[in-house]
Amino acid sequence: MLQNPQKLNIMKRFIILAVISLIAIAASSQDLFKVISVNGEIIATKANLTLENGVQVSSDDNFNFMVPNSRAAMINSELGRVVLTEQNAADAFSRAAFAPAMSSISTRAGSLSTAAELKNIFCENLLIIDKMEVSVGAHVYPMSDQTFFYISYMYNGDNINKRLPYNGDKFVLDRTELFTIDGKSILEEEVSELKLYYYKRTGVPESTLIATFSPIFKSSDEIKPEIQIIVDELKNIPRSNLMAEVFDYLKAFYGVAEISNLEAWMQKEFNIKSN
Repeated sequence: MLQNPQKLNIMKRFIILAVISLIAIAASSQDLFKVISVNGEIIATKANLTLENGVQVSSDDNFNFMVPNSRAAMINSELGRVVLTEQNAADAFSRAAFAPAMSSISTRAGSLSTAAELKNIFCENLLIIDKMEVSVGAHVYPMSDQTFFYISYMYNGDNINKRLPYNGDKFVLDRTELFTIDGKSILEEEVSELKLYYYKRTGVPESTLIATFSPIFKSSDEIKPEIQIIVDELKNIPRSNLMAEVFDYLKAFYGVAEISNLEAWMQKEFNIKSN
C-alpha cells in the first residue's frame, strides 16, 4: 500500500531537521579554544597535551587537573572567553562569554584631585605592569622638594620609606626602585603593609595617609604573551571591546589595572588604543 505523499514529505522534512540539529550540536560541542594562560597543571586527555599559553583544545575534550585549584583561561573568537576549573569542567565551555563594555568599567579622566579618588586607584589588588604613572591635580597635590608622595612598607621588621619620583603632575611607582634598599634588590614577598602617603615639609611637617594597598607587579615579558593571544583572537572587534577583554582577563587572573596606564601599555606594546 502506497503511503500518502504528504506524509512522506513531512517525514523527510523531519529527518532533515533532525540531521541538521545533530550536526549543529556536534559542531557546537567541538569548538576550538586557544589557551591564554594556566595556573597549575591541566592535561587534555583526548588530545594528550598539557595546557599552556598558545595551544588549542577542543571544547569536547576531557581534562585532568594535576594540581589542586588549577585553572586555565581560554578564548574563542566567536564565543568569548572561559575560565576552566575542576569545579566547572562539565559545562565551562557553554558559559563562554565576552567581557562587559568599557562603559561599565570604572574609568577616570584627567588628574586625580581628592584623597578618595586616589584611594580608589590604590586598591588591595592593584596590578602594575612594569611601572605606573599617576596624574594628580597640582593645585591639591603640588610636588616639589618640599611636598611629595612616598611609599612606606615593612621589611625584616624595619619601616622603609621610599620617596616616589615625579615628572610634572605625575608621580611614578617603579617596581625596581620601590624594592631596592641600599642598592640591593629585595623580594616583594618579604614586604608587607604598603601605604601611600602625601608629605608636606612646609610649615608644620605633615604626612597624610592616602591608602593601604597590595600591589601586584608583573613585567611586560610575563604579561605580553598572554595578551597577544587575546589581541590575535579578537582582532576584528572594536578596540574599546578589546580593551574591555584585556582589562577583564587581567582582573580575573592578576589584579585591577589602572585604566589609563593599561591603555598606554597596550598602545606601546600592540599599537592599540581604546578609541
